[in-house]
Amino acid sequence: MSKFINRLIFIAVVALCLTALDAVAQGVSPFSGSSVDAKTIKIQKKIDDLFEQGEYERAFFNYRNELAPIGDKYAQYMVGYMYVTGTGVEEDPLRGSAWYRLAAERRYQGFLDERDQILAAFSDVDLIRSDNLYLQLRRQYNDAVLLLDLVKADLAVLANRTGSRLSASGSPVTIFDLRSGSSVSADQYFAQVNNRIESRLKFMAKELDMPYLNTNADQVDFDELETAVENFVNTINDR
Repeated sequence: MSKFINRLIFIAVVALCLTALDAVAQGVSPFSGSSVDAKTIKIQKKIDDLFEQGEYERAFFNYRNELAPIGDKYAQYMVGYMYVTGTGVEEDPLRGSAWYRLAAERRYQGFLDERDQILAAFSDVDLIRSDNLYLQLRRQYNDAVLLLDLVKADLAVLANRTGSRLSASGSPVTIFDLRSGSSVSADQYFAQVNNRIESRLKFMAKELDMPYLNTNADQVDFDELETAVENFVNTINDR
């Protein structure tokens, strides 16, 4: 009976925390220092509305498949919450704990508290099971993994600029920037790409504890960086 009562208390506490964590959701960007584009904000609101309206299965599917994979920590937390409470999905506290751990990787205090609370209730055997599930998620959705892919994509943009139609004309080229919704010159656009790469590499250098990492787009050692990311996401560092 005590275990049942403790579980009810835990679920009640988590539900109360959703109100406070909703404030976090409004300010969560995919990565530190980055902005959320209008399309992502629209998707976030749509899915949050589904949850509020009791469309739990649809909300779970979209949190899990649209927002969680792009590094939205609130969405990752919500996937965990819905697993823990059996809301819109079959109840699975172990799987939920793995999503809580992923959500807490940027160290938002509310997410840290939820992670620590659920892990404290596990046996040693369940902790190991949680570890294995968490590692699977880290290898796919850790910030370092997502950022590495984004940096590679931006580097491909820079590598292709000299042979593209952008430089075929002798007149100035204007590019419509989908992120800002405004038009910029080709020079401004590629400068923004360079700045984005540098910003992301700086974030990764801090996250991976690589102060020596060269964050210049033309000089970054990708073999070294990929090895560091692989080692990082295969390490448990949250308990």
